[in-house]
Amino acid sequence: MRITQIQGLRAVAAILVTVFHARLVPGGFIGVDIFYVISGYLITGLILREIEKTGTLDLRSFYQRRIKRLLPTSVFVLFVTAIFAWILFPPITRDALGRDLFAAAAYISNYLFALWENDYQNLNATPSPFIHYWSLAVEEQFYLVWPLFIIFLARYGKKVIFAGIAITTLLSLAFSIYLTQVAPIWAFYSLPTRAWELGFGALLLFLPQTKKKIRILPWLGFFGIAISSFNFNENTAFPGKNALMPVLATVFLIASIKYWPPLFNDLANSRLSQWLGAISYPLYLWHWPALVLPSSAMGRPLRFYERFLCILLTIVLAHLTSKFVEEPLRHKSLAPRTIYKGAA
Repeated sequence: MRITQIQGLRAVAAILVTVFHARLVPGGFIGVDIFYVISGYLITGLILREIEKTGTLDLRSFYQRRIKRLLPTSVFVLFVTAIFAWILFPPITRDALGRDLFAAAAYISNYLFALWENDYQNLNATPSPFIHYWSLAVEEQFYLVWPLFIIFLARYGKKVIFAGIAITTLLSLAFSIYLTQVAPIWAFYSLPTRAWELGFGALLLFLPQTKKKIRILPWLGFFGIAISSFNFNENTAFPGKNALMPVLATVFLIASIKYWPPLFNDLANSRLSQWLGAISYPLYLWHWPALVLPSSAMGRPLRFYERFLCILLTIVLAHLTSKFVEEPLRHKSLAPRTIYKGAA
């Protein structure tokens, strides 16, 4: 069942990252953290419900659904971006372009970008058009190991599942805080230092149900995201302890969905928010190449009105990609062999 408020949160996350890269909101990179909490909540819920219903998790079906949901769109955007980057970028950059293309296509770009010291928060004059694929790599790596971890814990009951997720989340948070101080680029990009954000989303599933309206929670969530978006910038040490604010803000918003004030519900359930939430995945994929390729072609930073036009272009491309690539392939009935061959 689709939760419309979460669809609205997806829209917020995608727009925040887009306006961050358009240099309009200094801390908009926290949109990625919002996505992580949502993913941890939804994917863990899906896994636990299937285990509760059938006694196990059909790993083949799980991975096939993830492949159909994520790979066609990401590969399509990657392919188109690569062609235009090859045409528009100076020939001297093509070695780096091919290297980054391989890293993004293999879903190991987070570690390779860390190794090559590509600073996502403070990119240079000619940044990689594939730099934003690092967050997809983190999610794919999470999807690969998380179901196996949950299946292992499920042998020993629900209390052990909770304990295992809680301990893993706390260890990841501690490691994130430590590594942000000693090796910030590795802390930013790696799964072990980001897993706690997905873990916080997963822990939401174990909160006791209460009929008590805690009216302050949605507002704490709103102000947490707003303060993070406008107070953080490229010099903010991240993730570490600073990431706790947007992560907890997202947790508060999801935990209190039933008690959102009418203003929040109206905004989240509006046709615009629901549409942006539905296209949030291709919107995220397109926003960066739509901003960086024109800038590289003109050999200068984009002016304000040009950045605005690039955002509009991003939305149009995201809508078309969702309509003609993402949704048709996502719902198409395909044999498992075809899915794996397509993924390869």
